[in-house]
Amino acid sequence: MNHTMTGDDITHLEKTDINQSIRYHYMDNLRALAMLTGIFFHAALAYSPIMDNLWLSADKENSLILDVIAWFTHMFRMPLFFVIAGFFAFLLIEKRGLREFLKNRGKRILAPFLLFLPLVLIAIMGTIFWAATNVENPSPFLQFFVAISNNPDIPKPPFSTTHLWFLFNLCLFCLTIAFLMRFRLLNGLFNGKFLTPKFIVFIMPLLLVPALYSQVTPHPAPERIYPELWSFGFYGMFFLLGCAFYQKKELMDELKKYWMWMFFASLVGYGYFYYELPGTITFEDIMKAANGIEHSWKHLLIVTIEAYVGVYLSICSLIVGRLFLDKENKIVRFVADSSYWVYIVHLPLLFFIQYLLLDVSWNIWVKFFVGSFGTLAIGLVSYILLVRWTPIGWLLNGRK
Repeated sequence: MNHTMTGDDITHLEKTDINQSIRYHYMDNLRALAMLTGIFFHAALAYSPIMDNLWLSADKENSLILDVIAWFTHMFRMPLFFVIAGFFAFLLIEKRGLREFLKNRGKRILAPFLLFLPLVLIAIMGTIFWAATNVENPSPFLQFFVAISNNPDIPKPPFSTTHLWFLFNLCLFCLTIAFLMRFRLLNGLFNGKFLTPKFIVFIMPLLLVPALYSQVTPHPAPERIYPELWSFGFYGMFFLLGCAFYQKKELMDELKKYWMWMFFASLVGYGYFYYELPGTITFEDIMKAANGIEHSWKHLLIVTIEAYVGVYLSICSLIVGRLFLDKENKIVRFVADSSYWVYIVHLPLLFFIQYLLLDVSWNIWVKFFVGSFGTLAIGLVSYILLVRWTPIGWLLNGRK
């Protein structure tokens, strides 16, 4: 009997390999952790000396410890997300074909992007204008943003997809991989010559260097509303690595023997990377970078280290995740299901809470935890009340 594949069936496929009866709980759980960690990363930026002039909710106090931890997660959080996205993309293509793959990705990724981007932008702008009239100690960037909004003669910043850039880029990568598969342009790429542990450990990071070299350090998010070539050369390569991991599943086992030294090499590399980060990024630095990157051997060294650390920590996360997170229970499943919604709505919520905290003389760690966990709590409660059993939840996660 012919069976028409529904969107919910495909969503279930993201956890189960039908032919081998393998459930990829660790992939789903790691994807949720990558998104939820983003809340804490963005919360920490308010106390980052590097972002003091560039973050809307930047506090007058900074924390070196928070900063070190935040930028450490930045090295691999989104690369890991795109590895997992590539893994599931190849799973869906192989099991159900390009047509159902594109239909599903359009529903799960493109539709939420088109629906929520305007709402997120409105919410963020609403919090900005609220803060402009209610916050006594606004951040430098908040003051700057309000000033350019009230002065029509000052050039406006380019349109941003905000933190939803990952959805836009994921749409582009899915279209690209579908095109490559349709015309069989990937034939031979995933053969034994390329899919070896030594190639991934030693050569693949070098393929990321040109993309990173074209950007400032730390690299920004590819948040424009048009394809950014460097994103294909960086995040797109991680997406392709995820496809490779699905195509050759034993590759993860083959990489296990490298994970310990990859982790320690990453710690050393990150130590140097963080040491070379600017103490504070100024408006002048941004204007200078807009006119082109200053080419130097030092910049080449820094982005090379960044590339290796990103690849190594992503692989380490997958290996450790498979060891400890390859299980399912009701709580873990709930967190995984809610993470998509929580991440989509978190930034305006976080900004609003942190605007309130700008006028409060609390300990910096108390502010950080109030901002991050407060945002997480509101996101989870709103998921339960407004999303989980509603058409919004069906759109994001399929019917339960």
